[in-house]
Amino acid sequence: MKYTRDQQTAISTIDRNLQIIACAGSGKTQVISDRIVEILVNGASPAEIIAFTFTEKAAGELQDRIDRLCNQRMGDNTGLGEMYVGTIHGYCLNLLQAPPLYR
Repeated sequence: MKYTRDQQTAISTIDRNLQIIACAGSGKTQVISDRIVEILVNGASPAEIIAFTFTEKAAGELQDRIDRLCNQRMGDNTGLGEMYVGTIHGYCLNLLQAPPLYR
């Protein structure tokens, strides 16, 4: 896929958090998927990555693309289950249901 300069910058920026906002059909899911795989290729653990969207459909598409790209670029997708890819609502629910960090 051919990326714009801004998309390529988003993919290659792996040393800090990003918030990616763009219109429908602009390639957000592909850019985010490529960025996550780039982060993994550069040594991050899947457990260190949180990627959320607003809809279950978008989250499923993101998971599928990450899985496919990992298989293509790394030859493996082992350990991806430790990464959170889902909705922001699901992520917040997980936080609320988790044991408290402090007592």
